[in-house]
Amino acid sequence: MSALRKMLNLPPKEPKGGEEGIPAPADHVPEGPAAAGGEVKEARTPAALAWAEEEESSGRSAVRKAGRIAIWLVIFLAAFTGVRTWIFPAKPPAPVEQVDELAEARRNNVPELEAQQVAARFARSYMNWNSQAPDLRAKELAADLAEGIDPKLGWDGAGMQLVAQTIPGAVTQVGGKRARVSVDVRVSVVTGTGKNQRTVSSWRGLEVPVAQGAGRVVVTGAPALVGMPKTAGYKAPDGPEADSQLSGTTRDTVKTFLTSWAAGSADQAAAPGANIQPLGGGMAMDALDSWVVDAGTGDKRSGTATVRWKVGGAQLQQTYQVTITKVSASSASRWQVEAVTAKTA
Repeated sequence: MSALRKMLNLPPKEPKGGEEGIPAPADHVPEGPAAAGGEVKEARTPAALAWAEEEESSGRSAVRKAGRIAIWLVIFLAAFTGVRTWIFPAKPPAPVEQVDELAEARRNNVPELEAQQVAARFARSYMNWNSQAPDLRAKELAADLAEGIDPKLGWDGAGMQLVAQTIPGAVTQVGGKRARVSVDVRVSVVTGTGKNQRTVSSWRGLEVPVAQGAGRVVVTGAPALVGMPKTAGYKAPDGPEADSQLSGTTRDTVKTFLTSWAAGSADQAAAPGANIQPLGGGMAMDALDSWVVDAGTGDKRSGTATVRWKVGGAQLQQTYQVTITKVSASSASRWQVEAVTAKTA
C-alpha cells in the first residue's frame, strides 16, 4: 500500500489476475508428464495467496492522521483564500503624492515686484517730513499701511527732511505671506541759517515690513533704519596687449567721433548702420586723454578711450569701450566707430 493511500485512509488496491507474483486460478491443470502419471502437486488457491492483514502501530497511525489533517487544511485555506479574493478584491495602493517644497514655499511668498513698489513709495513718504505740514505725511503713509495702524509711526512732528530718491532692493521672504524689503533712500537736510545755511545729502538704509493682504501688498508696521552695505574689494583681470600701430592711426578717428557725439552730430562720424544714441545737450569734449586698441586681427577691433567731458561747469573724466570697424568704398577703406559702451574691468 502506497504512503499516500495510507495517509488518506483509502482501501488497498485489489490485485488483478495475471500480475507478476500472482498464481493462476486453482482449476488450471498443468500439462506435461506430471499430469499424465507423475505426482501432482496441490494447487494454490487465491485464498492462500491473499494479502495478510498487518496491524498498524499507533505511531504510524498518528502520523498518517496528522498528514491527512495537514493536507485537508491546505486545501481548505487555498479554497477560502480564493473565494475571499473574489468577494473582497485587493485594493491597489494609494498613489504617493509628490510634494514640491519649493512650489509650496512660493505659494506663501509675497509678490516681489509689488512688494518693492509699495515699499519704495512708502519709504519716500516715511522719510519725508515737514513740521509745517504734518497731516500730509500721515495721509500718504495711510495709503499703504494696513488698517488700524497709526500713520504717525513714531514721528514727533518736528523738523524737516526731504527725500530725493528711493531704490528698492532685496525682498526677504519670512513665510506666511510676509516679507521685509530693503530700500535705499537719498535724504537731504538743511542745516544752519543765513550765510551758514547748507544742504547735506546722504543715503539711508531702510527695511520695510510688508504682507500680502486682501488683494494687495500692505505695510504692516514701522520701518527700521539699517546700515548700508560696506565696500568690497575687487581685482580686475589683466587686460589684453595693445596694438600700438593701429592705436596711432585711428586716434583722430575716435577723437572726431567723440567731439561730434557731444555736439549731437555723431551720425556723420559713425560707421554705416551704427545705432549710437546722442548724449544730449550741455556737453562738450575737453580732451581725449588716451586711446588704446586691443591686439587682434580682422576688420572689427575693440579699444579703450579715456575722455574728459565739460558738463555742469566741471570736467568729468570717463572711460569707454569703443568698437571700430573698417569700411571700404571702391578702392579706399577707413576705420569708423561702430559702438560705444561703458568699460568693464
